[in-house]
Amino acid sequence: MGMYDQSWCASCGAGMLYTEDENVTCYRCDQEEYNKLETRVSKLMEYIKVYVISLEQDSDRLEELKQNFSGDYDSEEYESLVLDDHYNTGELIAARHILSMARDIIAGQGKED
Repeated sequence: MGMYDQSWCASCGAGMLYTEDENVTCYRCDQEEYNKLETRVSKLMEYIKVYVISLEQDSDRLEELKQNFSGDYDSEEYESLVLDDHYNTGELIAARHILSMARDIIAGQGKED
């Protein structure tokens, strides 16, 4: 047995087949890291779902404020309300898109390209 017969996991120190990569990790550590990442992605997706609900509530509130507006439609107050509605709509579209992409990525895990 020569000095190139075995390597050690950089994370837990377990012995494994030789590799020149000094930072290589074993299968068990790779899986643990993957599971941590999957958990973080799931938490991020839950946060985005709550954010979408909040944006939808803001959208409903802004729509109601616009419909019940009794001042001058050329005023800065109404213009600000319309701009807030546009910004909210853009945020809502972006958040839904990111959530959709995250779902597609999660659903596609394990598939070969």
